Amino acid sequence: MRRRTVLQAAVGTVTLPLFGPTTGAQDDPYEPLGSVGIEGIKEAAVHHDGDVAYVAVGDGFATVDITDPSTPTVLAERRAVDTAGNGPFRGAWDLWPSDDRLAVVGPANHAGNAAAGIGLFDISRPADPEQVAFFPTDYHIHNSFFADGTVYLTGTGLDPDPVVMVDVTGDEPREVGRWTLTDHDDAWATVRAPSRSLHDLYVQDGIAYLAYWDAGTWLVDVSDPTDVRFLGRVGEYSLQDLQQLDPPRRRFESAVPPGNHHYAQVDEDGDLLAVGIESWAIDTDQQQIGGPGGVHLYDVTDETDPQHRSTIEAPAAFDATRSGLFTTAHNLDLVDDRLYTSWYFGGVKIHDVSDPATPKELAWWREPRTGTFWTAQSAVPGEYFVAASAGDVGAELGVDHESVDPMSGLFLFPDRAGEQPSPPDLTTPPGGNGGQPGDTDGDDGTVAPDETDSGSQTDRLDPDTDNGSSEMDGSDGTGPGFGVGGAVAGLGGAGYLLARNLQRDEETSR
Repeated sequence: MRRRTVLQAAVGTVTLPLFGPTTGAQDDPYEPLGSVGIEGIKEAAVHHDGDVAYVAVGDGFATVDITDPSTPTVLAERRAVDTAGNGPFRGAWDLWPSDDRLAVVGPANHAGNAAAGIGLFDISRPADPEQVAFFPTDYHIHNSFFADGTVYLTGTGLDPDPVVMVDVTGDEPREVGRWTLTDHDDAWATVRAPSRSLHDLYVQDGIAYLAYWDAGTWLVDVSDPTDVRFLGRVGEYSLQDLQQLDPPRRRFESAVPPGNHHYAQVDEDGDLLAVGIESWAIDTDQQQIGGPGGVHLYDVTDETDPQHRSTIEAPAAFDATRSGLFTTAHNLDLVDDRLYTSWYFGGVKIHDVSDPATPKELAWWREPRTGTFWTAQSAVPGEYFVAASAGDVGAELGVDHESVDPMSGLFLFPDRAGEQPSPPDLTTPPGGNGGQPGDTDGDDGTVAPDETDSGSQTDRLDPDTDNGSSEMDGSDGTGPGFGVGGAVAGLGGAGYLLARNLQRDEETSR
């Protein structure tokens, strides 16, 4: 049983215990237990035996007492990270706690004169974190991981994108190693961003799981940062596939499935790997292609020979383009045979993955007008989990979702099976009752979990124009998931490789 220490709360925190009791039977309505508004929230990470959540907030971080899931309370905010004169700290979308330290990193994308690097904090007192160091970098950092005294960084914008390892056990952090795809095979140097951008990473027991977008997820031994060894790889594209792509097709392929390895994590035993796929639909002259990405499950008992076990499909959406209320997979967590997933406007889910070949959906909560979810992470197994709602993510993508106004903050959900009462129908376009998504004019509002049709979305995006998408850029070498601004170029006839991928998708869905 995890400890239930009550922490000292900060004065003036606004909490929203709006969603009912903290416990309930499996036949009780499934809904949030509580929430707290936090401006600028992106990633969340649970620490201190499930008592505290740490959240990245753009210009720093906040700590949240989650001991009572009905009334989560902000303990402290640190929105002025000392960069030792390197400029303002902003664009921090990721952070990781480890023991009594917290690494908050940024900027996630190119941000002008913003300082890039790691802010290292002492979090032995979560209500009063103190900065102990700043490690500057000459590259921006989209994501990171922190374990056993080492902070692992995505070398975002470097060519080719490496994982950078920084030892923070002493008073002065120091880089101790780098590794990238060309260290395994220099032929990968011929594959350009965004096809092989390192988007995120996870490290456990000396093995790093590196999500290299269309180049797949790579398993490498990082137990000795000076002698990193390749173990295995999972992915839909071969090296030869990616070498064939010209720049417009690279950008196009980086937005639609297959590929798009966004985040990867293993279970506690290191035997089951979950890979989240972040993708969208795009309109071409001929048809709409792609759709929201789901989560692939792999048996990695033998890291050198991963075996695909199943795919959890994304929720269906009436518009899965970047300008729609998209429902693609985002960050996830894998604990005690349960998979916790976030789906942006598609809400959050729990799956039982004790049999990876046949994952079973236990719960699904979604309400685009309330939350658009960046991450889901176990807090106290069997009791509750946290989910960060990033507000209207469309604003950062150059899209104004006028019909929704989701909250920016941290939600807590029951960790049990259940059904949401009267859930919105995400496949129905806004209209009817005031133009709100999910207003169905008499429809019962239910969506069967397996009713996905990634090819049925309505027209929203012209591939010959700039869509403002941060995930499809690549003009600065940073690739998908990074800076705002890339355009999806016209493809002509889309070409042999694209046609083959469409056929592969169709065959896989049968």
